[in-house]
Amino acid sequence: MRIIIVGGGIVGNSLAAYLLNEKHHISMIELKPELCAQSSEKLDMQVIQGSGSSPAVLKAAGIESANMVLAVTPNNEVNMIVCAIAAQYNVKRRIARLRGGEFSEHSEDIDLKKIGITSVIHPEKVLVDHILQFVETPHAVQSANFENGQILMRGYKVTENMPITGKTPREIREEITPDVILFSALVRNGVGMIPDGETKIEAGDILYALFPRESLSRFIHLIGYEKKNRKIIITGDAYATMELAHVFDSLDYNVTFVNPDIDHAHQAAARFENIEVLHGDCTEEDLLQELNVDKASFFIAVSDSADYNVLSALLAKAEGAHEVIATTTDTSHNKLYSSIGIDHVINPRLTTAREILEIISRGHIGAVVKLSNVDIEVVRLTVEADSEIAGMKVRNLATKMKKGTMLGVIVRDDAMILPDGETQILADDHVIVITYHKNLATISKLFKPRGFFKRSS
Repeated sequence: MRIIIVGGGIVGNSLAAYLLNEKHHISMIELKPELCAQSSEKLDMQVIQGSGSSPAVLKAAGIESANMVLAVTPNNEVNMIVCAIAAQYNVKRRIARLRGGEFSEHSEDIDLKKIGITSVIHPEKVLVDHILQFVETPHAVQSANFENGQILMRGYKVTENMPITGKTPREIREEITPDVILFSALVRNGVGMIPDGETKIEAGDILYALFPRESLSRFIHLIGYEKKNRKIIITGDAYATMELAHVFDSLDYNVTFVNPDIDHAHQAAARFENIEVLHGDCTEEDLLQELNVDKASFFIAVSDSADYNVLSALLAKAEGAHEVIATTTDTSHNKLYSSIGIDHVINPRLTTAREILEIISRGHIGAVVKLSNVDIEVVRLTVEADSEIAGMKVRNLATKMKKGTMLGVIVRDDAMILPDGETQILADDHVIVITYHKNLATISKLFKPRGFFKRSS
């Protein structure tokens, strides 16, 4: 496909890197010369310096023959104009990143399709959803959701006292029937592997599992972290913080919302019924002690200031908070943050890029999650009607799959299927595959229509 990406920041470049790997033709438009230079240096694609809201610039990028436009600049107005122009050129898919809650796909006042947008991404909502993944499965080292949150992937470090320790996936599967949980990958002594039914799970492993949402309670029981009425402290004065508080207001948690902005604190106090709202600065140790942060299951810092988020999370951890989450757009210090005690550092721009890939993957392109720091990835692929594997049984697919690849689960008609050798793969199935990065290109060809890569080149 020919795809135009408008916006050369972290979101745009993350999308471009993945789509280029999928052999699509990419053109990028970016206003800032320094970002253009960085994108050109890192990625083999056409980069045009200019405004994406300019018809002339869009024509230079190939709008007349484009199949998709991704408008991901930080400016809502630019992104909407890009999609409006693309609609006039009959570009089939037009995805816009829109910040704030004013523009919603379900708004009664504004019909986004009438202004040219076929899909919209709200970064704040995506960020909140990602934070909630860790809250609903405490102590996870990594998380991702597929199929609009109906298929969950979680990674955990195995401890001696976990119910799964010393057992094999086959033994666990027999214990939990009819629940479906697939142990899809593990990291042992820094080396990634894809386990079979007889692989014994050991303390110290980082174990990854895929399961449907209805098996969440069973999974939590297996890893030994039963849900409790947990104490949660959130802090920040960003729009995303308010959205997070709004979600917690309807959930069964003991939540305190600390807002550094006095006016925002008053607004929040008037808006929320079931959470305590305070005005204060969580970089002050006295306040953290008054909040009994040592009793908090989670301390979550979500403001527009990365410094505030990181510092308050570090202080909360030092004061005894069990698990801390901080948001930041700086990806260069993630290992440092982790080494000094921050459990989860979430980059809103990267979560936005991953969500866009998930939307795109409802067509031809898969969404990828890289596991820890090893060479194993989880990819979601759609079976095309004219593909090599449509209609094939899983046992016959084994000879075509690369060694070290697991066909994890099949999602068909909103149901999750754990396949066996006799399971037939059908057109339009969504298949989640676990494999090594080097195998991705070969495996993805099996799911694409015959001749797809020749047409895309």
